[in-house]
Amino acid sequence: MTNAYTLRNHFTLGNYNTTITRAEFEASFTKTRETVTFTFGGWDGKSYDGESRRAKVLRTSIPGYEGIRFIKVGKHLHYIMEDEMRIEKATGEAHPEASWLVDVERA
Repeated sequence: MTNAYTLRNHFTLGNYNTTITRAEFEASFTKTRETVTFTFGGWDGKSYDGESRRAKVLRTSIPGYEGIRFIKVGKHLHYIMEDEMRIEKATGEAHPEASWLVDVERA
């Protein structure tokens, strides 16, 4: 599987190498009808017990990264780590973990 974090090398990063422009985001990603249930694994300060969230999946046409699922939560763009499953204590279900990629600047 392609390391999604290396996708950052395809962008013009700003603000201490943490952001991309809204125009670059819109040119690189398209929203799909697919929905993913995921967890942040505690990185959001809330999901320490694997509490899950749902989001629409974004896809990119950048060569080598077409099979990776991305999500946007607020201004933050994350990728889904398919091989990192977390158990939600309340339900016993396993969900993939999301990891931060970049922030998207306002228009």
